[in-house]
Amino acid sequence: MNKPKRTLNTAEEDDLEEAYQTYHLLKGEIKVWQEERGAFWSKKLKPEESPPYYPLVNLPGAAILELWARLNRVMEEEVPESVLKDVWQNFKEGRGIQEPWLQSTLQLALSGLAQLARLTVTSQAEDQNFMKEEEERQGIETCCPICGENAVISVLIPPHGKRLLHCIFCGQEWPTMRVGCILCGREEASSQNYLLSKEYPGVELVTCELCGQYFKEFDLRMLSVEDLVWEDVRTLPLNYAGQQWITDHTQ
Repeated sequence: MNKPKRTLNTAEEDDLEEAYQTYHLLKGEIKVWQEERGAFWSKKLKPEESPPYYPLVNLPGAAILELWARLNRVMEEEVPESVLKDVWQNFKEGRGIQEPWLQSTLQLALSGLAQLARLTVTSQAEDQNFMKEEEERQGIETCCPICGENAVISVLIPPHGKRLLHCIFCGQEWPTMRVGCILCGREEASSQNYLLSKEYPGVELVTCELCGQYFKEFDLRMLSVEDLVWEDVRTLPLNYAGQQWITDHTQ
């Protein structure tokens, strides 16, 4: 039996207008790049034989560096290509990036190319069977079948609230179990707590007592959302409240 939903008290949101304008500007540059260079790079994408078809670290490095440099220029930051190559290599080897803004533009560049990879898969007629297989993958697959990244948000879609996982990198969505933790894959509903905030109707923060993590679930029957990545950023105060709840209620 599901636990009752609880109400969160969150701090008042900071002014996100400046952050949104920067994000909107970078997303616009990605769209321009995709229109100008997408056809060229799509021809060079070579899928794996089984999911994930286009792991992020296997995407063409030259394409990533090209888009990444454009995004950095939008930020009015000129970074030598040699530095970008070194940072990209460190990223592939699991080492962090010290400059937060540089990590942000890299993630957006990866997202821009991963979206092309997703379109390459879904637009090919011979891959229609793949889409059918995804519809049948009702289970605890937490990794994106396109780029291999772990899902960190879920959505409930109209009309009946079917639950999907959403990849914030490539935008792919795929079915999952109706209840359970999308981070650790445990299906015990009694271990999930659904936390609400009146400031963010249609958004629930789901905490898992088994793994001590939390994620957001967006009810698209109540929300009209154009960009789930930005929606995740816009609701960051929920993250802080969720972390505090985890600290107070789990070991």
